[in-house]
Amino acid sequence: MYTDPATGMSAAFEILGIPSWHWVKMAENTLDLAMWNEVLKSKFHPEDPDRVPLDRKTFDSLLGRFGACTDQPAAIVAEELVAAYPEAKVILIERDIDKWFESFRKTVIAGVNSPAIPFVSLIDRDCMGAMARQTDLIGEHYFHIKAKRQAWLRNNSAFFEEWLQKSKAAYLAHNAEVKRVTPPERLLLYQLDQGWEPLCKFLSKPVPDVPFPRVNDTEELNKLVALYIAEGMRRGLMDIAQKAAPAVVLLLSVLAWYVRR
Repeated sequence: MYTDPATGMSAAFEILGIPSWHWVKMAENTLDLAMWNEVLKSKFHPEDPDRVPLDRKTFDSLLGRFGACTDQPAAIVAEELVAAYPEAKVILIERDIDKWFESFRKTVIAGVNSPAIPFVSLIDRDCMGAMARQTDLIGEHYFHIKAKRQAWLRNNSAFFEEWLQKSKAAYLAHNAEVKRVTPPERLLLYQLDQGWEPLCKFLSKPVPDVPFPRVNDTEELNKLVALYIAEGMRRGLMDIAQKAAPAVVLLLSVLAWYVRR
């Protein structure tokens, strides 16, 4: 079974009474998704005059109702979050690099490499399209992928192969950055198999009388991706039908007039 650290930690925070932000929260809110894309563009293109400030006000608009955040894209702005919330504590989960790579390959890469995603992204611009644009931003600027993700019915193998090749270096660079930007007294180096004790001590929380959560195996994550694709397909086709309806009505009216002549 694959245990997703981000999902597992998010569930752990919730058990401790700390409302937690996770990627799924963003994926289910198109306004948040669009704003996170603006945050990423601002980080990767600081010269842009239209960039949003990566400060507490911006992050409060996205995270203000939560007490913790996990997963990408929040992890990509770790330095900015550490600076914006000087009172916050930071938990860095360090995993064996080979085990991390194998689970990353089976979940993240396998999920976003679905051949249906480019088409659904084309017709569902605000949700699946925005997530695809986020993938492009992260791939190009965070994983430093040179190959471009191709549009519908194109071969994307080069993009995903390069992503896999560069993923270990990006993972290690991320861990090093978190350690560099976080004051030692605010940082916990943690492994999931350590359970509740070090986590609760660091957060000054009592140890819960329940097992530490192990959630989100590969099969469940794949089901979630399939659900997003199906919902994106439904939204996209409904949008096309609504936009095409006036033209269809006009065509039928013309045909009716022609028949009555």
